[in-house]
Amino acid sequence: MEKKDKSGGGNERYILSSVDSALQILNLFLQDAQLSGTEIAKKMGISRSTAFRFLVTLENRGFLFRSESGKYRLGISIFSLGMMAHSRNELALILHPYLEKMVEETGETCHLVVREGAADVVFLDRVLGTNSLRMDTPLGHKVKLHNTGTGKAILAFSQAEAINDYIRHMDFHKETGRSIGSAQELLAVLEKARADGYAMDNEESEPGLTCIARPLLDSHGTAYAAVSVSGPTTRMIMKKDQILSALKRIIKQIHYDSVDQV
Repeated sequence: MEKKDKSGGGNERYILSSVDSALQILNLFLQDAQLSGTEIAKKMGISRSTAFRFLVTLENRGFLFRSESGKYRLGISIFSLGMMAHSRNELALILHPYLEKMVEETGETCHLVVREGAADVVFLDRVLGTNSLRMDTPLGHKVKLHNTGTGKAILAFSQAEAINDYIRHMDFHKETGRSIGSAQELLAVLEKARADGYAMDNEESEPGLTCIARPLLDSHGTAYAAVSVSGPTTRMIMKKDQILSALKRIIKQIHYDSVDQV
């Protein structure tokens, strides 16, 4: 069932009534730390049986927690999502000056990327290059891990279980003629990336564009993000050594500063 959008956004026909109601229920907890099913039904203007179905669903997904008193509180899933959003915003704020430094040294666009779910990376931050012809990937854009240098850098320094799980669920659709087309090819590329300490996108997501990426590693050596330099293939090949040197130095500085601040 669809519902009118009261926000005035002009997308009324796309609003799902059930989802909208569930989100309204969650918003009730902005004012009250805990509420009973009866209180929620009254505030929502719905029957107790309808409220019960919403509450059971939200509890089952971890968005609500039912205490021994029978009242509901926000659940761990809400906390986890909030912490994830906060940490990602914090990460972008902390690392943005390093991206600026990278652009100063290379002249090419620099991105900060994190893993999104099981199969994608999402572009979290960027600083545009100083050249007239430059890569301009929008923030929030998602790409399959194996189709971008940052994704391969993250995947190469992930746990073996995560790599195997990715391969099991991936059909390896080729975005370009240079895209990785099989699990065997991906495993070989990841092995090389681990040995080299960086990964590349050799026109695998878009013809004419090349990306060089290094992972950001936690204390266990597992990647939690990646930083890349991207630009037209001809320029990237010509400046590859310079870019690799700058990436290595700045990633090392990020790790050093992170340890120093603890």
